[in-house]
Amino acid sequence: VVDYARKVFDRIPQPDENLSNSLISVYTRLSLHEEAVEVFRMMIRNDVCIDSYTVPPIVKSCLSLADLGLGKQVHCLAISCGLDTDAFVQTALMNLYSRSGELASAKTIFEKMDTKDPIAYNCLISAYSQSGDVLAARKMFDEMPNRSTASWNSLISCYACNGHYQEALRIFERMKDEKCNPNEITLASVFSICAKLGDLNAGLSAEKFIDDNNLYRSTILSTAVMEMYLKCGAVEEARREFNKMDKRDVVTWSAMIAGYAQNGRPEEALELFESMKNENIKPNDVALVSILSVCADSGSVEACEEIGRYIESQGMASNVFVTSALLNMYSKCGNISKSHQIFLNMPKKDTVTWNSMIVGLATNGLSEDAFAVYKQMIKTGGRPNDITFVGLLTACSHAGLVEMGLEIFRHMKIDYEIVPQIEHYACIVDLFCRAGRLKEAYDFICGMEVEPNALIWGSLLSASRIHMNIELAELSVKKLAKQDPDSSWYYVLLSNIYSSTGHWQEALNLQKMMKDKKVQKAAACSWVEVDNKLHRFLVGDSSLPRNTEAYGTVNGLAMQSTWVDHDFDSGLRL
Repeated sequence: VVDYARKVFDRIPQPDENLSNSLISVYTRLSLHEEAVEVFRMMIRNDVCIDSYTVPPIVKSCLSLADLGLGKQVHCLAISCGLDTDAFVQTALMNLYSRSGELASAKTIFEKMDTKDPIAYNCLISAYSQSGDVLAARKMFDEMPNRSTASWNSLISCYACNGHYQEALRIFERMKDEKCNPNEITLASVFSICAKLGDLNAGLSAEKFIDDNNLYRSTILSTAVMEMYLKCGAVEEARREFNKMDKRDVVTWSAMIAGYAQNGRPEEALELFESMKNENIKPNDVALVSILSVCADSGSVEACEEIGRYIESQGMASNVFVTSALLNMYSKCGNISKSHQIFLNMPKKDTVTWNSMIVGLATNGLSEDAFAVYKQMIKTGGRPNDITFVGLLTACSHAGLVEMGLEIFRHMKIDYEIVPQIEHYACIVDLFCRAGRLKEAYDFICGMEVEPNALIWGSLLSASRIHMNIELAELSVKKLAKQDPDSSWYYVLLSNIYSSTGHWQEALNLQKMMKDKKVQKAAACSWVEVDNKLHRFLVGDSSLPRNTEAYGTVNGLAMQSTWVDHDFDSGLRL
């Protein structure tokens, strides 16, 4: 229809301002902003007068096109035509300047306005919010003689965008107290805030408000409720909300899949992804990145290859985030050649992409290749970040390059001014431990600028087990017992160290202590993938469908080991 209207417009010898304004307005509403600007330029060339109906839509198009320069030209034209005192023109220009970061210009227009309606106030509140000036935004809000729902939304958004989540929730409560009805935007913002805080009670309170007031749950609002539940760990409640929805868009499906993935429910994520495909809903980037992450962590080679084939067959591997996740997935399942092939075929590579390749090569033991990719990254102007150096330090650790690892660690701090995180420290400790330099590892831990965590003490304990260093093993276990009191693995490892070194009494004492404190040894678990299905095996589990066959096979292997005179360790072990 709009194309036909344009053909009719072009046939008119001298279209006046009313016809031109109508076409500009239609183009703007349809987000055809370049076409709107084209008609506006035709008006100027043909000396057609502009009026207060011309400026607001064309200013909106300037904003959408991020063309502040053209917007300023329109402003100058409005001044020369005497339109700068019109309230609609002023509000449009205020919105342009405030959303373009020109706070001073927006404030100047506001101060010149004879009548300041809530829309003008809201523009300035949003501008202050964007600049991070929360106090000025609040002062502007408090000065408002009349507040609309949009005004409350602007202030709630201001607090939320600047990290003041509790204050945002207080404003929401005040809004209700002052009998101003929250709308869909208000409630979606509140649920988002509750999700960020992990505050399930506040989220339930907001949901109760919806039910008590019989408010309509649109797809947007239901998705916001569902995401709140997911971020608060209430996965079952989120799924119930998902199931109740009459209409689900791709955002809803993606949010639920991502929620399952983030809450450690990989099977449900994969099942829901299959359901999404069966309903012919094309997954978006969020769903694809989530499901690739699930496949990568599952260790299922078949699942990885299947999802990889699907993404490539559907032409979905063009997005840099999806491609980086695909690359990472293949690296984690051991198909580093496929990962490298994807990397080479990528036309654009961001820092995430370079990091995925470096880390993938490092964790697969290809240290020299990881260093080569890093050099290529620097050569092409890439900027390494903290994850880049985790990959490089991992590569050093796998290759036993202690001095090179220490040099990279210093290079990271001095040349790139990256503050070491616990992951970097863990890499250096692992580097020393793999090289058998336990004393240096311990000294390094003692000199750390952050508190060593269980991962770091666990690395030292494992190395102490290999090198039979009882003193450092005992020290590590004391630290681990404080940081991770609910676990038992470190007691088991220390007991095995005592047994291996002939310290039988210490081993017995430790076992008695574990028994007295009712410390339970976590059941060992292994798994195997058959016909695209994972089968898990727990120690002592007799509930397997083919239990007799499984145990018969294990016993047969044990007998064969005995026949070849395999030397089983008969020490006192847990």
